[in-house]
Amino acid sequence: MLSKKEFKTVKTGPVTGDEPDWIHDLPVDNMVGAITALSAEVYILKERMRAMERELVRRDALAESSVEDHEPTQEEREADQKDLDAFVNRIWTEIMRDRKTVANVDPGAVNYFKQPE
Repeated sequence: MLSKKEFKTVKTGPVTGDEPDWIHDLPVDNMVGAITALSAEVYILKERMRAMERELVRRDALAESSVEDHEPTQEEREADQKDLDAFVNRIWTEIMRDRKTVANVDPGAVNYFKQPE
């Protein structure tokens, strides 16, 4: 583990140099735990969506195979593809971004932040 002095976080003040390396000292097990937790959340959403579809079918608001048999229009396909592209791009942009400063903060701004002890 790094000492407090070496650990760059928001608590030390505004970023005036390169972007902080937020997970430089994060054990791989923590990353696996986070991915597992997010996967569980995704599965919960899938279960809820399935339950909602079943309820809609039971109430005759949706035919039983409506979702599976749904054929999007060309416009819907294009919109879906655009949405998927933006989603994937957002994830990969964050994964692949360099650590160059994205904000232009005056180094004197640190005088306005309480420094950790």
